[in-house]
Parts: sequence; structure tokens; C-alpha cells
Amino acid sequence: EVQHGGSLPALANQFNYEPPTVRPLPPCLAWIRKRIFKIFLVTVFGGAISFLIIMYFVLNDHDTKFLFLPCNHRWKDLFKYVTIPLVSTIFTWWHVWLGIQMCFYPVQFIGCCEPYLGWQGIVPRRAHIMATRSCDIMIGTLITVEEIIERINEEDFFSSLERPLTETSAAVIDNLARRHCPDLWARLPEVVKTELRTKVMEQSRVMFGPVIEDLKTNINRIIDIKQMAIDILVENKPLLVKMFLQIGQREFVFIQHVSAVMGFFLGALQMTFWIILNHGEEGHCQGAARHSFRCWGGFVILPVSGLIIGYFTNWLGITMIFRPVEPKIVCGGYVNLQGVFLKRQQQVSAELAKMICTHLVRAGKMLEYVVKKDDVLNKVMTIYEGHIKEAVDTFLPGSFKVLAPRIYGDGTIDKFKKDIIDETLAELPKHSTEIENYMDRAFALQETLAYRLSRLHPARFEGMLHPVFQEDEWMVLLLGGVLGVLVGALQAFALGS
Repeated sequence: EVQHGGSLPALANQFNYEPPTVRPLPPCLAWIRKRIFKIFLVTVFGGAISFLIIMYFVLNDHDTKFLFLPCNHRWKDLFKYVTIPLVSTIFTWWHVWLGIQMCFYPVQFIGCCEPYLGWQGIVPRRAHIMATRSCDIMIGTLITVEEIIERINEEDFFSSLERPLTETSAAVIDNLARRHCPDLWARLPEVVKTELRTKVMEQSRVMFGPVIEDLKTNINRIIDIKQMAIDILVENKPLLVKMFLQIGQREFVFIQHVSAVMGFFLGALQMTFWIILNHGEEGHCQGAARHSFRCWGGFVILPVSGLIIGYFTNWLGITMIFRPVEPKIVCGGYVNLQGVFLKRQQQVSAELAKMICTHLVRAGKMLEYVVKKDDVLNKVMTIYEGHIKEAVDTFLPGSFKVLAPRIYGDGTIDKFKKDIIDETLAELPKHSTEIENYMDRAFALQETLAYRLSRLHPARFEGMLHPVFQEDEWMVLLLGGVLGVLVGALQAFALGS
């Protein structure tokens, strides 16, 4: 890490965190941990189905029907009770999955009377806010544009781009000579032409230092990298969605799995309440008895418990992503009790840096941004033209400056300068790939961002990323609660039918 005075990011000198060492689990425990959710599903659903099949044959006095299946009335009640935690597991898993999907999809509004009757994913609907928050935490906080431009080194620049620069200068000289003095150029020996090209390259080296200094001085007026990244994300909402989904993919799966497990245990509580409520007297709710709490209490207990399950499981899943912030190593160093997103800080940092530098802040995007924005392009051209004209004045002998207007007319020198600029701008795009590759290597943005993110203290890391989502978490919690009420009501009707 090379740090430059006067251009340090906001969190400079805070990239010194070392994550604690966690001992690898024994192979058998590692195998179980990797498949623990599948084991849970097989145990719960397999055990419930096996139990119901066994009891179906044990209670073989079939005195009623259930879904056209002859069965014993006690087995029918048993089936209803056993399915309560199973339905709770499936529902909780589904509503969390749905909540995550509704955060991101649909990318475009679907419905009528936008934005009132219909839906658009939270992230794409608030694309500008989300993009601004995401870019705010990266650019300026972790790295500055001044720091980026300072990484261009003269020696490295000319050694890395020697071939494209030589070819460009040779093509410019050839085109200008053929245009202004074709006969003389044709008669010149090749050794003289080579010497001329060498002199032009030497003059380019002389011009390089002032050009870079001018760029460093005016870089914030020339290009706003943060705004560039925001514009890209706002204009390309699918890319914004892809970034959030890819970075948080493992955490989203974790939330679903934790919620499904919690849904099972809370469903077991629902089942207990339902058994206590009915205590073997289902079906006796006629006449005056139908007003007793036993007859209508289920239509309150299940929706209310569904509300609690839906809200609580979403809250718990989201909380476990970022809490605890500080790592806590327990069980002899085998387990790290820390928010699952923060526990993956090293991996998340690498993924996030890669996505930023692939889609947002890379040389190709910067050059494209400069070309597309007329005001930005004009600022760059003003700097470039000023230095080209100064270099031409230095390069041309004084006698030529005096004789040229007399022989070729007034304005010849200015026209010659303009031709040099036009020819150079026409040639450079042919080598854009090599120039972009050099800039990406020199800037080393991906390596820098990955290193600095991974070396931030977890409290800083959480404080940078969590606020991006925090303001909209209530929507996911509310959705879980509403769906919980609906499913609880459907359960109550199904169980009471």
C-alpha cells in the first residue's frame, strides 16, 4: 500500500484489521455442517411422514374419510396436528424467499397507475438512492481519484505502451508529411524519417510530466468517478440487482434456511396451542357452544402466531447477517460467533472489489464516460491541446516558424497544430485496448479495494455496508408479518373444516 499525502481516503491508516484464526472442524463435523439443513429437512419431513404412515395402519378402524382416503377419526386429527409445524416450515421458507425476490424483482414496474397499483423491486425502484449509498461508501472513503491518477508513472507508462505510442507517432508523422509535403517526404531517406520519429517520442516524454501534473490538478473538474458509477447503475438497473444478489447470495440462502428452522419450532408451538385449545373435542361447535373460545379461538391464535412467526423469522435472519459485529471464537477455536456477512469479510471484499472494477470503475468506463460527456471531453481536450501546441512550438525550429507563414500563408502553424491533434485523436482509438489494460494495471483498483475492505475493522465494514439496506428492512419485515397472517388464517380454516 503506497499512500500519497494530500490525497488519502477518509479511512486511511485504518486498514490494519487481522481476522482471528478459526480452527478447521474435523472432517465428519465439517461434512455434517455443510449438509445440516438437508439433514434437518429429511429428519423433520421424513420422520413426520413415517410416523403418519405407521399410525395409519395402527389405527385401522376406518370410520371416516380424509381427502377421499378412508381413515380413523383420531388419525385424521393426528394428521392435522402433525402438519401444523410442517406447514409453518414450508410457509416460513417460502415467505422469506418471496420477500427477498420482491426486494429485487420485477426490475421494471408491473401494474397500473404507477407507483400505486402494482409492484417494482425495492432495489430497482430506489436505484438512485441505492447506487448513491453504495458508491458513497467506496469512492472517497476507501480510495480517491487523486490517488488513482498519481499511480501513473512516466517510466512505466512509456515502457508499457512503447509499441502503441511508437506506432501512433509514426502514423501521425506519415499522414501529416504526405498531406503537407508529399514529394519531400517521399525523397527523404528512411534513416532521417526514423530520426524524426525518435525526436517526436523524446518530445512526448518531455511533455508527459506537465500533462500528468495538469491532470492531477484538475482531475476533480475533469471526471467525477463517483457520479460516473452512480449513472451506470441507475441506467442499468439489472446490473444493480445483479451486484446486490451476487454479493449477498450466501446470506440470502442463510436467511431462508434459518427462517425455515425457526418456522418449524414456532409451528410446534402453534400445534401445542391448537391441541390445548381443542383437547379432543373438535366437531362439537354447534348451537350455543359455537360462541365458546374453543370454537373461534383458532381463528385468532393461528393468524396472530403467523404474524409473529413471519415478522420474527425475517427479523432474526436479517439480524444474524450483521450481528454480532465483533468475532467471538468459542468451542476451543472451532466456531466463530459473528454475523455471517461479516464472517465472510475476506471473501465478500474480493467479490465486491471485482464487481466494482468489472462493471463500474475501470479504465474503459472512464474513457467512455469522458467521450460521452461533452463538458468533460471539452475540459480534457483543452488540457491536451494546450500541451500539444506548447510541444509543437518547442519542437519546431524558429526559422520554420518565420518562413512557414510567408511560404504557405498566415495560420499555417496553427493549422499544423490542429492537424497533429486531429491525427493523434484518430490514431489513438486503434490502440484503446492496450491503453485500457495499462491503466487498469497501473491503477490496481481491484487489488486496492479488496485489500482495504478486507483489512477494515468489522465495525467499520458493517457500518459501510449495512446502511445501504437498513432503511428498507422494514418492508421485508412487514411483508413477512402480512403473509404470516394470511397463511395462519388459511390454516385455521383448513384445520377447522
